[in-house]
Amino acid sequence: MSSLVECKSCGKEVAKGAKVCPHCGKKLKMGFFLKLIIAIVGLSILGTIFSPSTEDKIAELKSAQVTNINPSGELAELFTYGGEGTDIQRDNKEAEITGKYVEWSLPVFDVTKTSENKYRVQTSSTAGIMGGRKTVGAFIYIYTSTDAENQYVEGLKEDDIITFKGKITGTSMRNISIDPALVIMN
Repeated sequence: MSSLVECKSCGKEVAKGAKVCPHCGKKLKMGFFLKLIIAIVGLSILGTIFSPSTEDKIAELKSAQVTNINPSGELAELFTYGGEGTDIQRDNKEAEITGKYVEWSLPVFDVTKTSENKYRVQTSSTAGIMGGRKTVGAFIYIYTSTDAENQYVEGLKEDDIITFKGKITGTSMRNISIDPALVIMN
């Protein structure tokens, strides 16, 4: 087996391991890190092209059928601190509810504006507010489309009740993550 290859630029023989042709100076091999960077950029571009846009997700949300998953009862018992659920039970329940659409009313704990027309609303799992029922906490990513919705979300105070429709994307810190979500103004 020959340890020589032909330079694609000048046609002369060079060692297989050479990075530069000694005859014409042409670079022969692409380095590992350059290949890695090209692969990462390529995958990022493909991910951007093939991932649904926020507008597509919201359009899907508007027409989606909500499920009868209740934010109190079993869900609250599994995910609130002091509840009787185990990690494996929470993991199983998370797998069961992820991807489902819900329409819930929950007490507000905090509101943060994350970008233009997007807010993160953290809800409380406090039992006293919801007529004595314990409810699960949630991180809800609300997308607004009107000034009235912006004003409504920005005007929410702790313990106000927010009603929304959204898609469960998993859990975080024993809270249900919902993204995207639309506020339902009464």
